[in-house]
Amino acid sequence: MNNHFKLAVNTSIYDGYDLETVFSSIKKCGFDYFELAYNQGYVGNLNQDLFSEENAKYVNSLKHKYNLDTFALGCTMDLSTDNLFDIFSPRLKFANLIGAKYINVCTTKLENKSKLIDNLKSLKPLLEKNNCVLCIENAGDYNFNAFVDLNDALEILNQLDRKFYAINFDPGNMVTYDKTLNVIEQSLMSIKYCQHFHIKDVIVEDNKFKFLPIGDGIIDYHKIVKELKNNNIGCSLEIPLRIYRELDSTPKRLSNKVDIDLIESTLIKSREYISNIIFEK
Repeated sequence: MNNHFKLAVNTSIYDGYDLETVFSSIKKCGFDYFELAYNQGYVGNLNQDLFSEENAKYVNSLKHKYNLDTFALGCTMDLSTDNLFDIFSPRLKFANLIGAKYINVCTTKLENKSKLIDNLKSLKPLLEKNNCVLCIENAGDYNFNAFVDLNDALEILNQLDRKFYAINFDPGNMVTYDKTLNVIEQSLMSIKYCQHFHIKDVIVEDNKFKFLPIGDGIIDYHKIVKELKNNNIGCSLEIPLRIYRELDSTPKRLSNKVDIDLIESTLIKSREYISNIIFEK
């Protein structure tokens, strides 16, 4: 993306494809950045080996081959889990090795907020050591409803060192969790606290929330994208085509991977929509 707007592709859209195919396709679609989606419950084949030094070397070799770069890594899991320090240590080392500064994570259930905050505080030495910022993301489903609106996030962030903790806001998540909230207003207010932003669009079809090209859904991104550009916030297109959500926000994953032609047309259409906003007079 030109004009100093950094836009990555979150690899959840390619769920089921090998990494070389993914990187080749991202470049083919006109992007220079990727965000690996190593998110528990949202992509297949998630295991600890993904966070190994060997895999970091492989990722870096493909970065070089396809002239791509990264600034963020998706690592969603329940952050109230016991032993989070030990679980996140290889994740953050891996992020540092591939050059991803921003670690995007959803939170936990509301009743576990106290444990969440204690766990987040415990990660500070790891974040400092690996030059990372942990960016908490608003809930897309009820498993992560400790952060639903901006006030929830600020209640958490106010107990943390802002040098190492921030927000990764996702308007599409807000719609699927609580469509009564003013998603445009919430998005714009969140940006001053963001160090990363997920761009996702959604519609209600067949009594389900479905994800689709940016600009084809119910979220008007014009003001949001302009404000992101003005504040130099890095973003990624997170369009998990293999996932849909029930009307109660329950996520469901389709059994078959999405056709590569549909993935690429979705990404190109989304890039063009955002580019038109960036360059409109």
